[in-house]
Amino acid sequence: MTESTSLSNARARDDGWGYDGARKALRLIAEDARRRTDFRTCEIEVLRPDDMLEFVAIAGNDDADDEMLRRATPFSAMALTLGLGAEYGEWTFVAQEWLTREAVEQLRAYCWIPEIEDTGAPDQWRALDVLVARIVDDRGQLRALMYLDEPHSGRRPTPGELRRLDEDLRLVVRAVLTAIEREELSQQVRLTTTAQEVVRTASRRLGYRELLPETRKLLADGFRADDLAVLVHTDPPPDLDPGSPVRLPAGLLTAATDAARRAWRDQTVVIAEPGQVWGDDRLDAHHRAELTLHLVQHGAGALVLAPIGAGPEPLGLMLIARRVGEARWTQSESVAALEVGHDLGRAILNTRAHDRELQLIAELTRLDEHRSRLISTVAHELKNPLGVITGHLELLGGMADLTEPVGRSLTAMERSSARLRSLADDLLLLSRMETAALPPSRSRVPLAPILAEVVEDADLTSGADAPRIALGDHGAELAVAGDREELCRLVSNLVGNAVKYSRPGGEVRLALTRVGQHVVFECSDDGIGISTEDQHHLFSDFFRSTNPEALARPGTGLGLSIVHRIATRHGGRIGVTSELGVGTTFTVTLPAA
Repeated sequence: MTESTSLSNARARDDGWGYDGARKALRLIAEDARRRTDFRTCEIEVLRPDDMLEFVAIAGNDDADDEMLRRATPFSAMALTLGLGAEYGEWTFVAQEWLTREAVEQLRAYCWIPEIEDTGAPDQWRALDVLVARIVDDRGQLRALMYLDEPHSGRRPTPGELRRLDEDLRLVVRAVLTAIEREELSQQVRLTTTAQEVVRTASRRLGYRELLPETRKLLADGFRADDLAVLVHTDPPPDLDPGSPVRLPAGLLTAATDAARRAWRDQTVVIAEPGQVWGDDRLDAHHRAELTLHLVQHGAGALVLAPIGAGPEPLGLMLIARRVGEARWTQSESVAALEVGHDLGRAILNTRAHDRELQLIAELTRLDEHRSRLISTVAHELKNPLGVITGHLELLGGMADLTEPVGRSLTAMERSSARLRSLADDLLLLSRMETAALPPSRSRVPLAPILAEVVEDADLTSGADAPRIALGDHGAELAVAGDREELCRLVSNLVGNAVKYSRPGGEVRLALTRVGQHVVFECSDDGIGISTEDQHHLFSDFFRSTNPEALARPGTGLGLSIVHRIATRHGGRIGVTSELGVGTTFTVTLPAA
């Protein structure tokens, strides 16, 4: 990460790497390095994720220790000097006279320059001489610089001495790398675990309102925070302890929210400490004093604003507070906070979507229940008046001396009332099947007698030009476990459909066979057929074909829907193959009893 993506371009935040334990370990290594060599001082600078070098250990120079320790400087200031030297293994020596004017200016601006009296000796160590080791990891990435300065002999080492120094300090250089990697790995493991816990919490399909309280404690523990708040831009502020440093006054909260939006755009975090705000110059310029007062009043040493979002959209921010005297916020933690902000943003969007799904499911369930009640009510309300109408039609039909027009009218009314009775029966059956997942009774039901009954009824009610019904294989012993009334309706609906949509003089073929552990019933016709598009919707409630020839024949759009439900309730399935103008075959497969 570059300086422009982590902190303000104009200012670098000091003391942003590691905890005290790692610094003490590096100080011991620096002490060991200077004692092994002819040099009075040894300094170690770590390269942070924001491309800033920070002095983390200085041995043998108390003055430099006070002035330079924990100070951050841009790596570019040292890179210029490194490119001017002679390399001896991991070490680079740069003589003062090799330096360009720009390099000298950079060294004087950012480095400790010892006071060395010029003796005039040609091999004298000069004040701006540099001896530095590049500490590189296994991937070839620079991780730190280690300096040796002010040799006790007062002279520059020879090339041979530099090569021996490289061999003598190879393990020391490796120890520096190990200490740095151990510290950064421990932080990475802790913060990665935090991010994983956030993702796990979200994956438990918590509701949106449960997610934020659940993740708050996880994040506070992971970031070693005294208190932490998760604020979402579209939500009212959460109820926080009045004495908490993460509970901001209204004006500061608005400023922090605006800063979080800018931070998401720039992929940065903002760090407020007493007397200074890092990462947002606008917040520093307008609210530094107010933030400082707030931190001091609440005993906080730092307040971190980490943005939350997903994609280009900022969703909110985390406010992370640490008390005075606690470990200072590190650059590695800033990187981790950004990653957690992405994870938490995705989790918020996912839980919101999950909540919307649950609301939609609940609404659809309510609508479905309302539809079922409506169907049941309509069907019951139709039955009584239809019974009255049918009874009076029968009385009228039995009267003598009916004229031919009156007889035709009575016949038409009887046909219409019969269709209404059929519709009411279908609606009642549909309502009953929607409220019960299984048939009302499950007994052994032979299917051959049912086929015979349905064929007989169809022959009695069909006209002279009706198709012929051919009953093929129908083993007398084939039976299924289920409800006889429903199975009768299944066969009757399929046969009735086949007869209705067949052409005059056509043929309907029925077959009943056993395939493995299943009974298979086939009903085929050579009628008008069903289009491929219509086949996708064939078993939906109230679906009528888009074929004008089919629409010209009476129907409710419930027959095949009922067949599908009955087959499913009996543990079976139904399939269809059809071609327009050629015919249709329905295949029902049911578990054998």
